[in-house]
Amino acid sequence: MRHEDPIVGRGSALSSTQPPAPPAGYGLTPQRKGGRHSSNGRAGDTQMIRLPTITPDPPDPGTVAPAPAGAGAVQRRSGLFRANPKERAQQQSLERNRLSVQIQSPRRIAVVGLKGGVGKTTLSVLMAGIYSQVRGDPVLLLDGDPTFGSLLLRSGVAPTHSARDLAGRGDPGDLAILAPYLAQSANGTWVLPSGLDPGESARFDEATFVATMDVVHRHFPITVIDCGAGLGGGLMRQLLGAVHTLVFATSPSVDGITATYAGLNWIAERGFGALVANSFVAVTAVRRRGSPVDLAAATQRFEGLCRGLLSVPDDPHLRAGARIDQSELRDQTRDAMTQLAAAVLEAAQGA
Repeated sequence: MRHEDPIVGRGSALSSTQPPAPPAGYGLTPQRKGGRHSSNGRAGDTQMIRLPTITPDPPDPGTVAPAPAGAGAVQRRSGLFRANPKERAQQQSLERNRLSVQIQSPRRIAVVGLKGGVGKTTLSVLMAGIYSQVRGDPVLLLDGDPTFGSLLLRSGVAPTHSARDLAGRGDPGDLAILAPYLAQSANGTWVLPSGLDPGESARFDEATFVATMDVVHRHFPITVIDCGAGLGGGLMRQLLGAVHTLVFATSPSVDGITATYAGLNWIAERGFGALVANSFVAVTAVRRRGSPVDLAAATQRFEGLCRGLLSVPDDPHLRAGARIDQSELRDQTRDAMTQLAAAVLEAAQGA
């Protein structure tokens, strides 16, 4: 059964009403029923997608196990740091096909993490950019961080309005009417911040989120939500109930991997087991040599809990912490992000 969206379109034009309380039936669905995943997020009929990981010093070429039937992954004897040009071209074509599938109803993807600095915003900007460039559909990058994070800097936009300016104003019925209230990045992604300053962002709560989504959601086939650090609070619970899949960002460290495992279990135990089973772990800024964790072992540890673990290589362009330009990424980083974006969209489609 597909995730149900709220009833929108109550108004034909933007008004100045205040954000209403969350409408009944939206967001706080304790679990999605049916589907391909077990309700408790554990091993059942959930099938692990073995996405390629980076092995430390030096990388073992190994054979990457294929994804489940229908995912279309190819077997290849290479790591992210050693790609056969022919097989890389084949993989790129495959991922573009997966990214181009028709979307029947709006899909929402949340990028979460237990703390700041683990790459949540980086992953959000990159995935939204990939969807915008490959698909050509309107894609919304929504700031779900009430602490005034780095989304505006990383996406390179200078907005004049925030989510609070749209919350509760009614669906205008046309993206052209919404456009002046949104910013647009160089790659075409539409961006809506939680606030234009720290004080305004701090007032971004669950009621504002729901009221904002009622205005914008049906105009964007894909919405990527860059969440704040941590998993607690009413806003995060509302976000968890409103999305179709998660990307859980973590650092390539023992404590980061361990905490992520515990965090996913924590989410599952609070009624979102099906969501966890349909989600991914992204280990960011993984160096080619000297990784402190065995990522192959980490991948096995998450089997039966979520759909897969993907390593995103350390990249000088991303390390700078400035505006992200995808053309400046190394090939390995671009390939890893394309694979992640395709797998995440596929998961969201099946939710």
